[in-house]
Amino acid sequence: MDILTEQQIEIRAAERAALQNLRAAITPLEPQDADVAAIRQAEEDLEELFLLVIVGEFNSGKSSLINSLLGDTVLPEGVTPTTASINLLRYGPQPTERTLSDFVVDRTYPAEFLRDISIVDTPGTNAIIRRHEELTRNFVPRSDLVLFITSADRPFTESEREFMETIREWGKKIVLVLNKIDLLQNQEELDRVINFIDDNSVALLGQRPEIFPVSARLAKRARASEDKTAGEQLLRASRMDLLEKYIFTTLDEAGRIRLKLGTPLGVAGRIVEKYRAVARARLTVLTDDFKTVETIEADLGLYAEDMRREFATRLTEIENIIYELKERGDAFFDDTIRVGRLWDLRNSDKIKGEFEERVLSDTARRVDDATNGLIGWMVDKDLRQWQRVQELIDRRRREGESDRALESVRGQFAYNRETLLKSVVQEARRVVEGYDRDDEASIIAGDMRVAVSQVIAAGGIAALGVLLSVAITSAFIDITGVTAALVSGAVGLFILPYRKRKAQEEFRTRTQELKDKLTDAMTRQFEVELSQSVERIRDAINPYTRFVRLEQDRVSTADNSLAAIGNKLEELRTQVEAIGR
Repeated sequence: MDILTEQQIEIRAAERAALQNLRAAITPLEPQDADVAAIRQAEEDLEELFLLVIVGEFNSGKSSLINSLLGDTVLPEGVTPTTASINLLRYGPQPTERTLSDFVVDRTYPAEFLRDISIVDTPGTNAIIRRHEELTRNFVPRSDLVLFITSADRPFTESEREFMETIREWGKKIVLVLNKIDLLQNQEELDRVINFIDDNSVALLGQRPEIFPVSARLAKRARASEDKTAGEQLLRASRMDLLEKYIFTTLDEAGRIRLKLGTPLGVAGRIVEKYRAVARARLTVLTDDFKTVETIEADLGLYAEDMRREFATRLTEIENIIYELKERGDAFFDDTIRVGRLWDLRNSDKIKGEFEERVLSDTARRVDDATNGLIGWMVDKDLRQWQRVQELIDRRRREGESDRALESVRGQFAYNRETLLKSVVQEARRVVEGYDRDDEASIIAGDMRVAVSQVIAAGGIAALGVLLSVAITSAFIDITGVTAALVSGAVGLFILPYRKRKAQEEFRTRTQELKDKLTDAMTRQFEVELSQSVERIRDAINPYTRFVRLEQDRVSTADNSLAAIGNKLEELRTQVEAIGR
């Protein structure tokens, strides 16, 4: 590759950078080892000679054709699968043979064209030992040009068509060689076979490749002939000269450089498309997953809104209890603080007893009952929300059984996602199936009752009876003062109405304070319980939520990077195609 111009060196450097970026871009998508290896190999191949890979079924004449190109019997020939290994042919001052591995043999031969072109002879695509075919499939991606050999006596077999599909996926430059045309009777038969190959190759490759009909056997005889004229006639009949002209002349230096620099682009382009498809499949799955997460979040928001709205309604019940307390207090003061009951007002115990019986009555019990009802309602709502979460996550899991996008998602991503989904479902199911209404209620009740009891203890319902009965009987009504006032008639006109008004104002103030403190305490405790209920659910789904969001970011970034790399590859492909033109 020392023959490259400065511009071509820049193109090669840009390709190398694009391949390195490609390896980094596909890492989050769990690339297959073979694809990572193919990218690394493409980087290495940029530094090597032009690589011509010969493929085809065994007995299609691959070895014979190579020997004909070399002008000597370098590779063994026969009617059985004689090529058991991949043979790498390179230039050397003398013929050598060196085994590189169990399946790769390095050979050198002093043929001038091997200074610029290396040839790879592969085992038959239909070889009995499947390992041979696997090696061939792995070696083809390294090629700059593929000579696909098919035999005139059985052209374009099923195995050849399958193998050509594999080559097509790598975006390789393919030239079809129809060997053993000497077995055909006439030109009409030859045309029929060529048309058959042409039609099938267009259907498989989406384009019309060049087809060279040859007879490697006649070419070998031509070169072995001592009669120059007869040899030239045999060579023309073999049509091998046309194939050689294409390989050694039509594929001139610029043509080979175009193919050499274009080969990594084909490899990279295939991998970009493959992993963009992987990214799109994952993003499709993650988008639906995120919709589930959003649905759960929206449900939690509605759950909180509904709870607050219903709580406000239930709080009205508490307020009504206190309102009724105030109404009974007003009636009590109107009935008690009057001239007709003047002497009863001297008996504080009696007044206190009446106050507790007629005013306070069962207020504390009713507040307690309303609190219990509130607690039961919160417990039931909490359970139903867990059931809703379980239903949504479980449904998303079941969708995987019929979701086509999920079918293409495999690897660690799929495992992590499924594991997290299962854990959320299991947690929701554990909560729902093990939900003990009494236990949950007792937990909430403990906190709520503490809040309520603190209000009642700090000047609440019980204190109203003591404080107000004392105010009526002791502070408000001084019997000595009343007796003195009777003489002037001031009790009925001034003192008692004034005392009653003061007692009512005090009572109303106390009941308003009671209502405010109760509603405030219960509201604060309700918000605490509601927040804990929502957070418990969020804590259960958070690992899955985080996974979805992080993977969306990772996969979107990878997809964007691959798109940018794809655009760069197209730009480089245009530059490569312009070389020598």
